[in-house]
Amino acid sequence: MKILPKILTDTWWGNILLGFTSAVIFYYVILSTVLSSNTPVVAVVSGSMEHDASVESDHYDWLQKTLEYNKSYVESWPVNGGFNIGDMPIIRGKESYQVGDVIVYSVHGVDAPIIHRIILVNQDGTYQTKGDNNPSQLSYEASVKPDQIRGKVIFIIPKIGYFKVVINRLFGV
Repeated sequence: MKILPKILTDTWWGNILLGFTSAVIFYYVILSTVLSSNTPVVAVVSGSMEHDASVESDHYDWLQKTLEYNKSYVESWPVNGGFNIGDMPIIRGKESYQVGDVIVYSVHGVDAPIIHRIILVNQDGTYQTKGDNNPSQLSYEASVKPDQIRGKVIFIIPKIGYFKVVINRLFGV
């Protein structure tokens, strides 16, 4: 007994349609459910979390001066080596987050999700974030509400997100 119509399995466009449909089901049903996030996979399209030559001043020194965090404390955080443009973080939704977690969140007026690190939990339950490679905190990072957060980075697949980066740069998507 055949489950799929012959046209889907015996034509090139049927195979593409079948592959696309399978990918959508895998992403939106399986991954979203298992990882408790409506955005379980993202591609890194900016360098705000890269650890390059400026990480000493932009990350460690800034955290020392601003929040009095020493380097060994900061290095104990998850994803302590940052990540690069084209990497693909896998995201898991949680009920709460802590200092050091790298989160993905939405900002009104910004199309792409933001991927930054929590540097402080505010008294009102909101979070302060900062990109490791940013020289200072951006205005929208001072008070990220829990309902803006899509999840926490649990691991990173290097370089597999370049397709998304190219599409983003070509078409502004």
